[in-house]
Amino acid sequence: MPRKVGNVLLNVDGHYFQIDRHLLASQSIYFRVLFHSPTRRDQHGAIVIPGNAERFGLILDYLTGERNLSLEQLEMIIPDGSSLYLIPSLTYLAQYKAEYEVKDRKRIEEVKRAMAKMSKLKREVLNLEAYIENLRRKTSYSLM
Repeated sequence: MPRKVGNVLLNVDGHYFQIDRHLLASQSIYFRVLFHSPTRRDQHGAIVIPGNAERFGLILDYLTGERNLSLEQLEMIIPDGSSLYLIPSLTYLAQYKAEYEVKDRKRIEEVKRAMAKMSKLKREVLNLEAYIENLRRKTSYSLM
């Protein structure tokens, strides 16, 4: 049973998806070329394409705006969506995610450095307090 409504039937790993060919072609050069080339079809007339059916379903959900995808789902489909099907918006998401992770790692390192400085300052303050306390004791002994 097809998952979507449209004018092209696709077979991905034995699962069928029916979707509008114009939507796929507008979002992906892979599908543009696929729809203008001789294609391998199964016994039901569906175009056989490689990939993981679950991830492909998520990609269709993303493209049709049928539902919002979680970060976990996006991370799962980015490899298929950005490399296998060449969907530019997913490629952009992959790049954005990579840039965000680099910035996130930099922020973590900055926080670690700041915490190390704070720890060092705390030790210096404790040493200074001990020194001041020692001076007070010496001063109070010399006054006696």
